Amino acid sequence: MAQTDRLWSNTAIMKNLNLYLFDYPGVMPSAIQGVKDLFHIANLQAEDEIFIVSTVNTSNDLPDDVNGAMFIPPSLADKLPGFDDPEIIALFRKWHQSGTILVSACSSVFWLANAGLLDGKYATTHWRLCERLANDYPAIEKVCVDEMVVDQGDIVTAAGLYAFQDLALHIIARFAGFELAKKVADYCLLDLKGRLQAYYKRFLPDYSHGDAQVVSAQKFCLKNFFGDLPVSTIAASCHLSERSLLRRFKSATGYTPKQYIIQLRIEKAKQLMELENMSVEAAGCKVGYLDVSNFTKIFKKNSGITPAEFKLRGGN
Repeated sequence: MAQTDRLWSNTAIMKNLNLYLFDYPGVMPSAIQGVKDLFHIANLQAEDEIFIVSTVNTSNDLPDDVNGAMFIPPSLADKLPGFDDPEIIALFRKWHQSGTILVSACSSVFWLANAGLLDGKYATTHWRLCERLANDYPAIEKVCVDEMVVDQGDIVTAAGLYAFQDLALHIIARFAGFELAKKVADYCLLDLKGRLQAYYKRFLPDYSHGDAQVVSAQKFCLKNFFGDLPVSTIAASCHLSERSLLRRFKSATGYTPKQYIIQLRIEKAKQLMELENMSVEAAGCKVGYLDVSNFTKIFKKNSGITPAEFKLRGGN
């Protein structure tokens, strides 16, 4: 039994825990209802009212005092909504200071970051937002790119949109014990433990930065990353000097050309293992790594898991 499971199994079951759902403009509706459903199922499985769930929203007066936990669901907005409302941020700080547990998933983690409540802590968010969270809020101790749920006691954060399911199961286990959380997970056909965000991370080239020559270089890399690709060759393809390419490429993409090519190779290897059922060795060779041990080392460094782990869990 894992250490986390032992902690959960020894949890003294709490009753009548108040869980508030923050319903804000742009919130993901299914997350609101999904969390309600999961805690309702938990109460049914326990044959007791362990969790008292209610919804609060910005159209009404938000409570000054929250005795329990505040669940902040993710947003469905195309771009990050305004997670900087000073009145709401002030309430988050007040709730936190009074002992409220703040529970947040996906993009709504930025509420807590803007409130300064993640300073000095570990946190996670959706894999596409992790780099932004780390760069925009350097006071965060660590952004855990590979984790699905990060529990810091008074602050609990989770990864993607539907990680609210993992988050709800985690809260059930934390306050009502592992046994009840397992019952809920089994009833709902959900995976209680073992899921990592690392299995779902993908590399999606960004061509929206506005530097046409760098876009040209990116597309050249996409067509030619399988073999040896010197920086001089990439620079020549887009009519830039090596020095200019290195400077502008890093500024536009966040990667050096060499780092970018590694990302392309790892992403293609994932596709080969996942969609074509290719072996680890064959996939590594196909994308330019003849030494499987070197491929494994680079894959794990960039993905947080080994290619064998990815294939076992996310592939075929």
